[in-house]
Amino acid sequence: MATIDLNTGKPLEGIDDVWQSIATILSTSLKSLVMARDFGSKMPRLVDHAVSPVTLIDFYAAVPEAINRKSPESLMAEEPRFRIIQMELSDMTDQGHAQFDIEGIYYPRGHLGDYSEARDAQGRVILSDNMVVGSYV
Repeated sequence: MATIDLNTGKPLEGIDDVWQSIATILSTSLKSLVMARDFGSKMPRLVDHAVSPVTLIDFYAAVPEAINRKSPESLMAEEPRFRIIQMELSDMTDQGHAQFDIEGIYYPRGHLGDYSEARDAQGRVILSDNMVVGSYV
């Protein structure tokens, strides 16, 4: 499975493709795509909320919920090549900047339903200027 890097226009494969996919899922508002209402996350709606313990809990819940949500049409997770093991808030400012470090398992052939090969993977989700900036390795 290969896609195009949104920044460079070059082919993107493997774990780099997974992180770009995760960034797309997290930065898309849930129910905003007409033919795919279950695609996306609650994060774009949460970024305007005041920083509080409740908001942090909502962020912690929104990330795995979006990535591991099963689509009714395909009966597959939004990103079947990645499963979150641990997520930790690594930076937070009063201006709404937040950084979450993610550890998980990367399944190179997970999109084919083959979970026999597994690798450790680490990435980061960054929220800045009231928007989801992205995730990367």
